[in-house]
Amino acid sequence: MGNGIAHVFAKGGYNVVLVDVKQSFVDRGLQIISKNLEREVAKNKLTLEQRDLSLARIAGTTDRKRLADCDFVVEAASERFEVKADLFHDLDAMCQAARQSHRDALL
Repeated sequence: MGNGIAHVFAKGGYNVVLVDVKQSFVDRGLQIISKNLEREVAKNKLTLEQRDLSLARIAGTTDRKRLADCDFVVEAASERFEVKADLFHDLDAMCQAARQSHRDALL
């Protein structure tokens, strides 16, 4: 589900950080996005330039710390309590630190 969300945001012009727990999952997500964009090109729903721009907007990583610089986070983690609790704990800490840093910059 996460790769579909990343695909839509990137196609809409947003820079995306696609994060997963294993590099192989990140790579698979990026491959699926690439394949789906290619399918849109084949159906003349997207130009080659739009495909390339969309792919260039997506950065795949296993480093959750990259989310600290994001303005908006969409969670699509496994429906296991421990996984979600750990993720939201990290996001809460990162987002608070980012907000504080932003406030300090405004002063």
